[in-house]
Amino acid sequence: MTTFIDLFAGIGGFRYALEEHQGNCVFSSEIDPKARDTYKRNFGDEPAGDIRDFTGTGISDEKLDQLIPNHRILTGGFPCQPFSLAGVSSRNSLGRKHGFMDETQGTLFFDIARIAKVKQPDVLFLENVANLMTHNKKKTFETIKAVIENDLGYSFHAKVLSSATLVPQKRRRCFIVAFKNKKTPFSFPELTGPELPLSSILDDNVPDSFTLSDRMWAGHQRRTKHNKERGVGFSALEADLSKPSNTIVARYYKDGKECLIPQLGKNPRMLTPNECRQLQGFPESFACHPSKSVAYKQFGNAVAVPLVRAIFGEILKGLNSTSQARNPLLAAE
Repeated sequence: MTTFIDLFAGIGGFRYALEEHQGNCVFSSEIDPKARDTYKRNFGDEPAGDIRDFTGTGISDEKLDQLIPNHRILTGGFPCQPFSLAGVSSRNSLGRKHGFMDETQGTLFFDIARIAKVKQPDVLFLENVANLMTHNKKKTFETIKAVIENDLGYSFHAKVLSSATLVPQKRRRCFIVAFKNKKTPFSFPELTGPELPLSSILDDNVPDSFTLSDRMWAGHQRRTKHNKERGVGFSALEADLSKPSNTIVARYYKDGKECLIPQLGKNPRMLTPNECRQLQGFPESFACHPSKSVAYKQFGNAVAVPLVRAIFGEILKGLNSTSQARNPLLAAE
């Protein structure tokens, strides 16, 4: 088995994908107690809390080495709000810092880097929003790249990929893969084939409680008209069921405007948590958080499991190729 740690674990999207490839999770960390509850509900063990309890300034390298088990692969969907388009926009409007200037979330990449420097895993496998590559005139991304290549001495591969051919959701995310052995061959998977239709995952007989009220739907239409006239802001439109959904985000629970399902003779409705589960590729056996609003938040913050699985398959190919190159007997088997 390939050992890995699951940082900023959320509800376990990375873990599902890696365990399908016989990965063995030896440590996980997640600051949100409700996400930890969902994680435990599905994996049987509860993640540790704030990663800074393991990487803080008062923790020596020797202590960190003792606290975090040895592992071959470090995974982490480190907090994306400081780098997302919506996050940057809201922080600018409030006069708040963003990116690496955000002292609570934006600097957590450096906690990953410190763990990698001490533990020396074979692979770093990270995820963030697509905007990470262009944030702050690309300076944020260049800093991350320099830390991984120069400070840690790893190779560096990054690409923005969409999940739309694997799940019926247009979810574009930046993935970073870095190898301790710089000679390890790697390329991101070619995601060919048609985009999947939203209609393929819709539940039957959805309760009326998911249908927008007249007041909410009228408000959506009014704001959408106003935003279109200004050429800015989000719009709330009924989804085209023959195409993938828009990206499901953590705020979806508020009003569902990112993806509204048309209904004959009724106002449109929100997705159900079960439909969100499918849009993110979590298995049917997955136990959602019992609170509907919390479940929406958790799926909105999650990774698309099939996309992580596809990338990890390519990571394993590279690791196996390098192992065989070091030991010709393996190649002959």
